Amino acid sequence: MPEYAVALGTFDGLHLGHKAVLNSVLKKGVTPLVLTFNLPPKFNSKNNLLMTPEDKIKAISRLGIKTEIMDFEKVKDISADEFLTFIKKEFSPKIIATGYNFRFGKGALGTTEQIADFCKENSVEFICADAVLVENEPVSSTRIRNLISLGEIKSANKMLGNYFCFSGEISHGDERGRTMGFPTLNIPYPLELVTPKFGVYASMAEIDGKNYKAVTDIGVRPTFKTDYVISETHVMDFEGDLYGKTAKIHLVDFIRGETKFSGIDELKAAISNDKKTAAEILKSVV
Repeated sequence: MPEYAVALGTFDGLHLGHKAVLNSVLKKGVTPLVLTFNLPPKFNSKNNLLMTPEDKIKAISRLGIKTEIMDFEKVKDISADEFLTFIKKEFSPKIIATGYNFRFGKGALGTTEQIADFCKENSVEFICADAVLVENEPVSSTRIRNLISLGEIKSANKMLGNYFCFSGEISHGDERGRTMGFPTLNIPYPLELVTPKFGVYASMAEIDGKNYKAVTDIGVRPTFKTDYVISETHVMDFEGDLYGKTAKIHLVDFIRGETKFSGIDELKAAISNDKKTAAEILKSVV
């Protein structure tokens, strides 16, 4: 069995605080391993995650770290002591790393102090990453979710250390944007993710590994209303058929809230202005 440095946590969003934990298990001469849950313990409804579980695993893998997924439902009722014993039995860790506020075990009663005592008793190195501060407050997934829901995407991105993003297959829409001269990529917004404030964003569309400047509208499209949340992304300086491909949309900055327009002409004028605003914002990005 390899000698493991085990990083414990939910790691939803892989924000700056999470990266501090992950960086602590790299280059230690042992195999880094993330032990996490299929869903965060506090996940009790839809539209709550900062990234899909699949995207989280991919992002961790790109750092050169293997991920082991635990089913939260199967471990939520075991005590903190039992949880630590399970880790020792399954992985024989040389190092255990967590964030400063990591809680675990039934009722989230387990603390970092308890892990420190366990590690001392079992000759395991314990690394407890300090809080990462942004604007004098600790970075947290909860804080980032709140910012995204308020449309404060630049502040959220600062704490994430990258752009908040989502991906999906490009589907056929009603092609109204094309008839107005602004063709869009239509992607149903992932139900499991936190919902950004409805409105228009300067964005980047990642397609086949290449990034394009874009402007994205997220919402229920009040002028031509839908009964579900959709994202429509106009990609600048791109021509071609993308139906059936997967695109990743990175939200860069909030431009304006969702608006119901009186008709096509007013909508076209607004989209034209949005495109100009997005292009100006994205000058320093792409």
